[in-house]
Amino acid sequence: EDENSAEVAMRAALANRYATVRPFLSLLGESKALDAASAGKRVLAGVRGLPALARRKVGVKPLLPREVDDKLVPPAWRKAVYANPDLPQGA
Repeated sequence: EDENSAEVAMRAALANRYATVRPFLSLLGESKALDAASAGKRVLAGVRGLPALARRKVGVKPLLPREVDDKLVPPAWRKAVYANPDLPQGA
């Protein structure tokens, strides 16, 4: 993937809007509307886990790869999700 592509820029811009979306994560994770078919149970579990992950002070206790269901992160989003130069390597 081209590092200068419009898609990469769009994902970075969305990641910068996290503070806007964060207050709604607990509502999303608790929503009864998200009851999923058996094929969507993994996604539903991931969404329900978002509020706990969002409460973490990642500067004090960074998230580790084992705490994120990697199969829910599409390849195009991996860099936006996992790359944070302000955190220790591997966090």
